[in-house]
Amino acid sequence: MVGFVGLYGLSLDRRLKRLARCSIRAEDEDGNGSDDGLPAAWPMLNRHIPGDLTVRTIAANGEVSCRVVTATGLVNAAASVQKTSPVASAALGRAMICGLLLSAGKKEGETVQLELRGDGPLKTTVAISNGRGEVRGYVGDPSVVLPPNSEGHLDVGKAVGRGILAVVRNHPMWKNPYTGLTTIVSGEVAEDVASYLADSEQTPSALGAGVLVDKKGEVMAAGGFLVSMLPGATEDSTRIVEENVQSLKMTPTELIRSGMSATDIIGKLMKDLDPLELRPLRILWGERLLTEEALNGLKTLQVAESYPKYYCSCGRERVRRTVVLLGRKDIEDLIAEQGHVEATCEFCKRCYRLSPEEAIEALNAAAL
Repeated sequence: MVGFVGLYGLSLDRRLKRLARCSIRAEDEDGNGSDDGLPAAWPMLNRHIPGDLTVRTIAANGEVSCRVVTATGLVNAAASVQKTSPVASAALGRAMICGLLLSAGKKEGETVQLELRGDGPLKTTVAISNGRGEVRGYVGDPSVVLPPNSEGHLDVGKAVGRGILAVVRNHPMWKNPYTGLTTIVSGEVAEDVASYLADSEQTPSALGAGVLVDKKGEVMAAGGFLVSMLPGATEDSTRIVEENVQSLKMTPTELIRSGMSATDIIGKLMKDLDPLELRPLRILWGERLLTEEALNGLKTLQVAESYPKYYCSCGRERVRRTVVLLGRKDIEDLIAEQGHVEATCEFCKRCYRLSPEEAIEALNAAAL
């Protein structure tokens, strides 16, 4: 199933889970799911959490681009919904941060899917993001517990294991998605994504992503940065980038915990590179999009900002369409056994229950 964005998301009853790993994507948040199936952290989803921010800019000479994400609230919401162990929270959070970094500034409707399929106990780690800063994800086994690594940190590398990293870029207007496959080099996520960028997209990059989790499982800090050398980059620009990255002397979470904002971090990473003043036609400012006319009044805008959020777009109508994929016999067997058909979203854990009439109606409509 690798190579198609959005093939993951629904699990319908334990018995048919393997048949129904199909995503649900709708636009409603109208409570169409079962009230009993709403996770406690639901209010944290589908909205911006203060403090989370994506900042991006480019050097004036066009040789270096830089993106920084702070996403403590977002990752904490995801961990709460997924009920992940500390090491699973770290792996999931890193994947989502990397996804946000890769998709920042992309065209409307374009998505980036990261999937790490390793032989570690997490099994699979998935993150899907888009240019609006919306991201969602899950891990195969959220309850994994491992002892710390040799440095006393969460052993994400062992939890992920060795295997394949698939990066899938897609857009509704594209005939086919673009899929890149590479070997997982460490399982630490950021290093694997950086390796993919260098090998598959020929983009030398410095990429950092971190998630700090306390003993109670609370996400204390989460964020990351991506500095990329663009085509035609000179040795001088490369040298400056290397010096700036080395001068940080702290991990992304340490930078955030020290009180630095995303703008502060991007300032350090782009030191001596003269960040270009960006004036895009449309830029997200707060919760609204500014027009070009409004942007003309911003004299010192040097970075583009957007507000990431954990966004799940599941809905009852998409559940009905997904249920049809199971086939009439399986649906009728489920109704006979338990009197209904139940589906749970992999990304937000929202539970949907279809009555026998709804399920049969969906089957009949699909047959027309």
